[in-house]
Amino acid sequence: MYNEKEIKHLIYPFLNKKVIFPSSSFQLRFAAVMIIIHFTKKIPYVILIRRTKLVINHAGEISFPGGNFMEEDVNMLGTAIRETSEEIGIRIKKQQVIGYLNAVKTLTSQYIIYPYIALIGKIPKITSTNYEVEKIIDAPLISLLKTRQNDTEHQQEFSISQLPKFTYKNEIIWGATAKILVQLADLFSREIDLN
Repeated sequence: MYNEKEIKHLIYPFLNKKVIFPSSSFQLRFAAVMIIIHFTKKIPYVILIRRTKLVINHAGEISFPGGNFMEEDVNMLGTAIRETSEEIGIRIKKQQVIGYLNAVKTLTSQYIIYPYIALIGKIPKITSTNYEVEKIIDAPLISLLKTRQNDTEHQQEFSISQLPKFTYKNEIIWGATAKILVQLADLFSREIDLN
């Protein structure tokens, strides 16, 4: 349906590209995630993870590979690349990253998350993960984006209107990850009917 070149042509013009360094705010924490769009099965798939119960923040939730900024990362892209390698063993090269979406704030913790997008023709089989990853979810991107709904459960819990959610098989994707997927859906909906 869509190959790597067509996807890049579709979304690249709308992505942010400047280098991001986190601020020195004491109220906020900074993290970065990697949205890996790959074409191993000929159509675009995206990698998500379910976090284990062993992590302090967002245990058991669905997210993209990623995590906390550390000073040795230098910038937020460095965080996304390092964390992806640590969590799922995929080494992303800088030239595979085409830009990033707008940062999102988490609902339950004080994190600002920078979502980077990497386009990869074929990914290696993921054979090992670290203690933060309970499960790898490799979802067909367009089908996933079509599952967008209002998240009425969390809208009531957090008293926030218009929260989105997505579903894949039995997994509910909500919170910051869903807000990131909404940005992707908005980019794709320019040319793809996601209804």
